Amino acid sequence: MQLETTRFGTMEVDPDAVITLTQPIIGFQEFRRYVMVPGPAESMVTWLQSTESGELAFLIMDPRAVVPDYEVVLAPHDLAELAATEVSELDVYTLVVIPQDRSQVRTNLRAPILINPRQRLGKQVVLDRSAYPIQYFLGQAQRADQEPKEVVHARSDA
Repeated sequence: MQLETTRFGTMEVDPDAVITLTQPIIGFQEFRRYVMVPGPAESMVTWLQSTESGELAFLIMDPRAVVPDYEVVLAPHDLAELAATEVSELDVYTLVVIPQDRSQVRTNLRAPILINPRQRLGKQVVLDRSAYPIQYFLGQAQRADQEPKEVVHARSDA
């Protein structure tokens, strides 16, 4: 199938590559079908392009690229909705926001998008009982990685 997009122009999309969201992305209730488009080479981002609106695409990333111990705990009904028996069967992504002020680039760790690649099903979930922030600033994550371990650890105890 052909898809006209504002970011990528005309794309040829394999209908078998379409991911159907069982629950929509918050604020975008009417859009449930997407395809994944690779981001720039050597980038940690991927595009989630709507097949229902050529103007709608989200930047997503694997949160473990910045928070290696990022963990998602799901209720059994969430797993069943995604046709999975455990979280390890799912690909985990978070939405990325890139404003003009590049120091404000952030990702939402509290509401990941989970995708079952085998079943081509996905959904955004809100991790209600999580301490993960809604706005995790990626610039701060990089600076923390460059600091000595003792300083980072001391800050976490403060």
